[in-house]
This record gives sequence, C-alpha cells and structure tokens, in this order.
Amino acid sequence: MLQSFIPHLLITSLMGYLAESENRFLKRLLINSFVYLYKPDLREAIHSNVDNYISYNDFFTRKLKNRDIDKSEKTFISPVDGEIVDHGYIKDKNLIQAKRYEYSLEELLGEKNVDKFNEGYFVTIYLAPTDYHRIHCPYEAVIRRSIHLGSSLFSVNKKAQETIPKLYIKNERSVLHLSSNIFDYALVSVGASVVGSIVPFWGSQKTSSRNNLIREWNRGPDESESSIKKGDELAYFKMGSTVILLFEDTKKLDLDSLNQKKRVKFGESLISLKNL
Repeated sequence: MLQSFIPHLLITSLMGYLAESENRFLKRLLINSFVYLYKPDLREAIHSNVDNYISYNDFFTRKLKNRDIDKSEKTFISPVDGEIVDHGYIKDKNLIQAKRYEYSLEELLGEKNVDKFNEGYFVTIYLAPTDYHRIHCPYEAVIRRSIHLGSSLFSVNKKAQETIPKLYIKNERSVLHLSSNIFDYALVSVGASVVGSIVPFWGSQKTSSRNNLIREWNRGPDESESSIKKGDELAYFKMGSTVILLFEDTKKLDLDSLNQKKRVKFGESLISLKNL
C-alpha cells in the first residue's frame, strides 16, 4: 500500500513548518488555497476574514464565537464537530473500525488494565478538513491521567478507514482518562498524516516541537487544572483527524438517542443519559 512507503513524519514536519510560517505571502497562499478547495463555513469563526490570521495553523485552529451548548446533566455532548463513522459495544476487549476490522482496546489505550471499558461502548467521530478542530469536554469530569502513544501518521479519511486494518492503534494518539460523577470515560485523540500536533490545553500553545508536546501529554495538567466542566476546551488538532470516546457503563446510556445521528457538532447532545 502506498501509504506504507510514504515518510509520514518527514512530510508532517515539513508541512508543520510551512503551516506555522507567518510569512504573509505563504500564509495567504496556503489559506486561500484551502478556502478555494474546501469552502469552509467561516460564519461561526471569531474572525471570518482570512487576512486576520497570522499563519495557516492559526486559521486552521480558529476559535468559534460563543456557541450554545446543552448544559443538561442528562446529556453527554459531542466533544467535536464531525461525523460518527463507527459506534458499538466493546466485546472481548475489541472495537470495530469501518464495520469490518477489529482492533484491540489494550493497544488503543496502551495498557493491559482495560477491564472497566470491556463490555462498554465506543463512538468514533471523524473530523474532516473543513470541521472545527478544537476538542471540548463532553461531560463534567476530573482528568485522572493522560498519555501519548504511537508514532505513525497514516491518513484517517474514509478510504483509509476502509483499507488499513487497525488504523487507529498504528497512528500517533493522545489518551485522556476522565472520571465523572456517574461513570468513567476516556477520550482518544488520533493524529493523521500532516497532523503532527495534538496540543493539550495545559501545554504551550506556541511550541512546534513534537517532543515537547509528547512530554506535555505524558505530564498531564496540574492538579489545579484537572477539574473540567462540560464545554471546556481540552485540546486542538492542527489538521483533520479522529476522536474515539469510550464509555464504561452502558446502563446509563440511551443508545437510541445516538443511533439517530450522523453529523454532530460540538455542544449538542451526543447521547442522552438515563437512570440518573
């Protein structure tokens, strides 16, 4: 397969350098090319004029104007804008990719102690290049642990999902383990080709060093920053990618409320909660 022979990290490093450049000509060329090709909706962005962004990455990770979020204690909101591409029960410590490939929960999380999520539920959300690329807290919780895993950077678009087995456990990813007042859950942010950086809210927002970001993820937030509210920003991608949510307790999930959805937006209900 062609992707296996492409030096992904080298390409990602080069693209990262160009995307961070504040050269006026280069950043205009990159941003205007993206707008021409993908036609993103900028109406919700704080800056709708592309000339207000200092670099391509500044544009790509643009913040939104205040968006209303579902604040009900009986809803688990979508942490991102994107498309639900997979969801289902976690059986025998395995998840499903593209409705055909199994991959290991242990390998996804990088540990053997995954029993609490076995027989739980997962939701995989794909972020297209035009989507908003910041990741938010889906339900009030405390961050118990964070970890960075993997090194490859394959594309995670639909074709890649359907043709590369075990894609998500091959790619670079960051894992947040969270505890809420109703159950524990995990949020896995999966990198992709040209997505060399997943920047946590507690990390340096300016660093372009991959090693520094890995250290930040493995360090985790300070204790004073570990309690997060629904809607708080957790991290952002510097290109399109994927988020996987893992739930330990399906008894409190109204799965019918999820099954009706395909496209989701940050802030709206992803799954209704029951038996609270």
